[in-house]
Amino acid sequence: MVDEKAAVIDAWIAQGKIAPLDAHHLIFSIWSMTQHYADFAVQVSAVLGPDRDAFAEAEAHLDAVFGRMLRV
Repeated sequence: MVDEKAAVIDAWIAQGKIAPLDAHHLIFSIWSMTQHYADFAVQVSAVLGPDRDAFAEAEAHLDAVFGRMLRV
């Protein structure tokens, strides 16, 4: 399945839709960055404090990181 998704990403790269990069490492990066919030939700919330929406902030942050990284 990972190879199938990497092939889709490689096609997007070939079509100029996203910046060139290693598709498998992009998948690993997405997994690791998103998994952190799932595995360490209690710690993330504790560090950010009770007045912040950790998951909304994470979503915005990850959208910005990946959006900038993949922009052509």
